[in-house]
Amino acid sequence: MNEQRTKKIMGTLSGVGVGGIGIYMITHPRTSVEQIVVLLMAALVIFAVINLISVFFKSQGDSKKMRMFGAAVNLTFTVLLFYFRFTVADLIPYIFAAYVLINSVAKLISALIDWRDGVPNYGVYFLSGLLSFIFGIYLFINSYFKTASFAIVAGIYLIWYGVTLVFDAFNDQETQEKMSQTAKQFQRKMRIALPSLLGAFVPMTLLKKYDNKIASEDANAYILSQEVLIPEKAGINPMNVEILVHLSKKFMEAFGHVDLIFGNEAISYGNFDGHSYRLGGAMSDGVLFICDKDRYLRESVLNDGKVLISFKVAFSDDELAIIKDNYGRFQENMVEWFCDTQLVEQGLLKPGDYTGVEDIIYKGTGARFYKFKKGPLKTYFALNTNCVKVADSLFENTGFEKPATGNIVTPGAYYQFLMGALERPGTKIYEKKIYSRETFGNQEEIATQEAL
Repeated sequence: MNEQRTKKIMGTLSGVGVGGIGIYMITHPRTSVEQIVVLLMAALVIFAVINLISVFFKSQGDSKKMRMFGAAVNLTFTVLLFYFRFTVADLIPYIFAAYVLINSVAKLISALIDWRDGVPNYGVYFLSGLLSFIFGIYLFINSYFKTASFAIVAGIYLIWYGVTLVFDAFNDQETQEKMSQTAKQFQRKMRIALPSLLGAFVPMTLLKKYDNKIASEDANAYILSQEVLIPEKAGINPMNVEILVHLSKKFMEAFGHVDLIFGNEAISYGNFDGHSYRLGGAMSDGVLFICDKDRYLRESVLNDGKVLISFKVAFSDDELAIIKDNYGRFQENMVEWFCDTQLVEQGLLKPGDYTGVEDIIYKGTGARFYKFKKGPLKTYFALNTNCVKVADSLFENTGFEKPATGNIVTPGAYYQFLMGALERPGTKIYEKKIYSRETFGNQEEIATQEAL
């Protein structure tokens, strides 16, 4: 039995198994919470098996180890669920209700931001958040409703995820070539992933692992083992488009950051105006900056001490034209903004050593900063309009996949999505590489770079 056939059989069986558990949970909403916990244990075992199978048939390098880690985590949770099943059975309905409430509050905040910034259809988002909030309160009040609601929602989620597994099982290069553009777009929109509860901590884990490996192994050999190139997905002389995932030890940046490279320019969006910070920087004015790619990489790696994981994307000429149009719409809504250091240079502010994040970026890269007049990017909000959303907005209406529905789109979750896209046939991610102090050469070369 060849590898592709085995993959299809195991993927189909996994999808049917997960979907079957979901159907049972929906058709038996009065099932006791203890039985629901047993069903969830069965689902976790299936997920662990899927990860282990993918290790042998799909994954490589860092992704292979992450999938093995994922399988170990799922099996560990299965054991813990079995040992504490009665305690968990009491807590699950309340955890579900709390999640609904937290999610509804995030939606309400986002709706209010959209209303203030003139974003169309903010009312739909507000209504969704309000209904979710009422639903969450009712879940806390009605113990039976908590159990039945959790069973139905979890059941729907597992069915949808089961369908995704079957789709992925048959998603080989030959199938992609036969699919129409409409079918591909439908497939991208219908994919769903498991909630990435630990996704926010992925950048910290990756950086710690990188540091440990570099300290104990040959740096060049380790870096080469982590880099991946799939020439058949790259096409002929593609324009240099990269998605950068940042790994940093700094507290405010430890959860990661995502930005883009187009040709010789770096583009980044985030909370780069320290004067407008609210909620500890989780909310602020949205600021986009543009600078020279080489200066940005040098500043990020050599001066900030970051490790950047780059995913290269191959777009067709037509898709590049679409991205250019999307960026043109961005520019129509942008107004240039100046950091304190620039205002000093213009004689508009008292001289001094200004050390805001925006000033550091300007001093290191000569970046040009912009704010937005209105719309969804006017306000940065870590739980909604963050650095990841800008990448999705620029790639809108191209063949580039979006993160599967159901994930919290943090930089860590986005890294996991990009790794999956790199491995799947028919996607546009064709290379993964690393920018770090080690890739810039030995210490003498680094000193030369820093002197530039």
